[in-house]
Amino acid sequence: MQHAHIPMLICADARRIPLADASVQCVVTSPPYWQLRQYDGEQHGVWGGSSHCKHQWGEEKKIRQSPQRDHARGGGFAKTRGNEAARKGMAFEASQGRSCTACGAWNGSYGLEPTPDLYVAHSMEILREIRRVLKPDGVVFWNVDDTRNKKKGFALVPERLFLAAEADGWILRSKILWVKSNPMPESVKDRPTDASELIYVFAKSKRYYWDAAAYREDATSKDAGADGKRNMRNVWTIATQPFRGAHFAPFPEEIARRCISLASKPGDVILDPFGGSGTTGKVAMELDRRSVLLDINYSGEGGYEALARQRFQTLLGCDLATTEKTGLVTSPCPIPTATFQPREHQLVLLHPASPVINMAGDADPIL
Repeated sequence: MQHAHIPMLICADARRIPLADASVQCVVTSPPYWQLRQYDGEQHGVWGGSSHCKHQWGEEKKIRQSPQRDHARGGGFAKTRGNEAARKGMAFEASQGRSCTACGAWNGSYGLEPTPDLYVAHSMEILREIRRVLKPDGVVFWNVDDTRNKKKGFALVPERLFLAAEADGWILRSKILWVKSNPMPESVKDRPTDASELIYVFAKSKRYYWDAAAYREDATSKDAGADGKRNMRNVWTIATQPFRGAHFAPFPEEIARRCISLASKPGDVILDPFGGSGTTGKVAMELDRRSVLLDINYSGEGGYEALARQRFQTLLGCDLATTEKTGLVTSPCPIPTATFQPREHQLVLLHPASPVINMAGDADPIL
């Protein structure tokens, strides 16, 4: 690889993206599913309510989770990127947070809300912030899956999210069905085994960038073109990729590759507000795109940023800190950023090879 746009890693809340308005061409992300994942690190935050309230937090609610094992030998879980207890195959308690009795604010981890409606409301907060940084002709790929309720029925999270997003002004251009060619075995006897997830394709404008020729599929039907291929269908059969790290079940690189290829050009900025182990950033590097990855677990102390850095280094074939010495041309992501006030203890990683910069305090920095 002669040239690489090394992703920018930022420890930040997805509700407060430290980028300028209309600076991102494409968003590819897989947020936490409702009540299916508990991430490592400090995940709690305050949502809604009044910023002037001296919160009076009620009793913390907890649920017990027993995630299923994935098909990777010796570990992992298909529907959780869980904590240490989960990775050992043990059930564990997950907090559903606490509500303020005075203003109604909620203090908890995104994805572990007590109701699907609250989860969707929080998802919309994130989507509004994404819309701010997205270019007028930009596209968002949002991976979503459903959860079953106590009655054994679906909570209808994807449908609730779709209706809320449409009411908020988003245009849902496609519902891609990701069919897993190696689905998780399930012990259920009264329904089919789950083997698919959804990827919503959102646009903020009727006209947006889309390169249909960038990713065509093989065809044997009459709609095949001169190249023997046809326009990409909205059913994608892609195997899951087991990942042996602290961050479990990242979505397959092939999904990110298709999304980025279809909705951006070389040099464009790609954003993943839930960057995790760096799948989106790694694929963006391969496709000559710039990228920004956010995650509140990019702590600078062995959080998910360590996994992402390792994947970038493996791709480059050398240590990120010594790329210039080896003659490899690399570049951090020179993206317009907004002035913002970080929350307490927030850290920002400007470049994978740079030391962590502590943004705590009263400073109002420009990245």
